[in-house]
Amino acid sequence: MTIRLHRLAFPRAALALLLAGCGAPRAPAMPPRPAAVDSAALLRAADAITADAVRGHVAFLASDDLRGRDTPSPGLERAAEYLAAELRGMGLQPAGDGGSYLQRYPVWEAVPDSPRVSLTVEGAADTPPPVYGRDLFVVPSATYPDGARGLLFGSPRSYAASGRAVLVRSPAHLEGLASDALLDRVAVVPVRPPLDDAVALAPHNARAAGAAGLVLVLDVRLDSAGARGVAAQIARSANPVRIPTLAIRAVASRDLLLAAGAGGALASPPAAPLLLAGTLRLSAPLRPVRRSAPNVVAVLPGGDPRLRREYVVLTAHFDHVGLGAPDEAGDSVYNGADDNAGGTAAVLEIARALTRLERRPARSVLVVAVSGEDRHGAGSAWFAAHPAVPVRRVVADLNLHTVGGSAPGTVAAIGDAYSSLGPLAHRVAAAHPALGLAVAPDPATDGDAFHHGANDDFLRLGVPALSLSSLPGPRSLTPSDEVATFDADKTARVARLALLLAHAVADAPERPAWLPGGREGARRMAARRKFQD
Repeated sequence: MTIRLHRLAFPRAALALLLAGCGAPRAPAMPPRPAAVDSAALLRAADAITADAVRGHVAFLASDDLRGRDTPSPGLERAAEYLAAELRGMGLQPAGDGGSYLQRYPVWEAVPDSPRVSLTVEGAADTPPPVYGRDLFVVPSATYPDGARGLLFGSPRSYAASGRAVLVRSPAHLEGLASDALLDRVAVVPVRPPLDDAVALAPHNARAAGAAGLVLVLDVRLDSAGARGVAAQIARSANPVRIPTLAIRAVASRDLLLAAGAGGALASPPAAPLLLAGTLRLSAPLRPVRRSAPNVVAVLPGGDPRLRREYVVLTAHFDHVGLGAPDEAGDSVYNGADDNAGGTAAVLEIARALTRLERRPARSVLVVAVSGEDRHGAGSAWFAAHPAVPVRRVVADLNLHTVGGSAPGTVAAIGDAYSSLGPLAHRVAAAHPALGLAVAPDPATDGDAFHHGANDDFLRLGVPALSLSSLPGPRSLTPSDEVATFDADKTARVARLALLLAHAVADAPERPAWLPGGREGARRMAARRKFQD
């Protein structure tokens, strides 16, 4: 159904005065006014952003065939090729490497030396060892760009640790890892899918307690593929894993538990952790492997001879987390429809709407689809360090992240207290009630939610940035975030709002302005990314 946007009948000068006085925080300079919001052509272009068009992009990007678009992966490469083809078909100019639409960046992975990975109990030579790749899995390294602070276990060199290791099976017992007295005890309530945050933090809790290593004994229902998914999911936790961490299938852990003196734990979960009498030896030699992953970059040149050398950037991350622990239905593909195929689809449709305008906005619009967001922002960090255009010419970044989740009538303006982009977003939404969207203020008191998108790297560079987000919903980072549960209608409405906002910034005579204290606050919040040490 076509949603007709409300056309303001005020003269341009009166409109600017009206929008400047709607109760927004006072800025040091007048924020960019929506100069062409009352343009019939812009309204028609916004109307052309439909739920069907958005759903069509998401149907491809979030399909099982792309296997969750992990970074790096063949599915991610196919997604990048799709985005490049769409932008090329719209007539946007390539702004990637060597005249292409792709900007490639290096990622490092610590790959286990498979034949030498082992987990044994000293003094129990007769115990059959678990087989790596079938029963035993090393928690893989997160991927990092060049110059990052290290690989899994802190080093790409071989790592072997002996001594007491923490052996856990339960989120409920993980708080006990803060006590040195529990370093040689075993908690044996099974780890069941879906993997929760407590298990993901187990390596960090164990390391803080001084453990030599960590073994996760997995639910008996998890087969080899499920165990591999659990190991991969732990690696996606907020901080790099810095101690040897392995996941072992329950069927293979039985003999180890018996040899370690914890046979009683096999019968029923104990009321308290049991003493592990045997000493585990973990060996996990690693080797670094350098791979690469793509960002997708294109530009729509502006229509003003002077201002076209300045840029409004539209960003969205198009990767997701790949395969993970299966849910109760056995689905192990984390499709990432809302997170963030939907935001990516919205950016594509905004770019298409801009190409439909006979009069382009004054400034150029740079479309940047980044990968590696779920690998600690590797793609956006690389683009910030190697921008397609000079940073001094970038006036604003508008990011779209998980825009279809949660309440259908609300989208949050994350970071709205930092620059005039925030008040402008609130005013544009209020001027167009037919969108059916209320723009809510940033709900995070500590600025954390602002840094779940690709725009924090622009903040560190001193560029005003705003993220439109519905915030994580109940399906976030689960296999159920797929096309069948995706809200294409809301995503299309947020895309229309973002089009009006982007056009207002791109066509305004003034650059966006920092609110009082906003620049310092934005940089301070950007420095607090969860995964930073």
